[in-house]
Amino acid sequence: VHTNQDGTVALVAVVNEDDVPAGVPFQTHHVSIVIQDQVVMSNRSWTDSLVVLFGLIYALHLSYPEKLSGFFEFIQVVLLNLEDGRKQLKPKIQTLRNEL
Repeated sequence: VHTNQDGTVALVAVVNEDDVPAGVPFQTHHVSIVIQDQVVMSNRSWTDSLVVLFGLIYALHLSYPEKLSGFFEFIQVVLLNLEDGRKQLKPKIQTLRNEL
């Protein structure tokens, strides 16, 4: 969960506690996407929810949450190959990109 001046951005999962090995909820009943304190959508997996959240941030012209900006920049530039060409990557992200 991350709160910034624009509101809350979160992925919230409903899991069965017995199915959480070592405290990591890999299998979920559903994952809800929360933007500005409102559940806007639910999916069955972390992956689907993350993709939809990324799309919502883009479609709604929201800025990346400050504390997660590196994570979203990595997805945008390295995984989706959507470089805007106007800025340099943060050194940590560039290093990770080079290693991949």
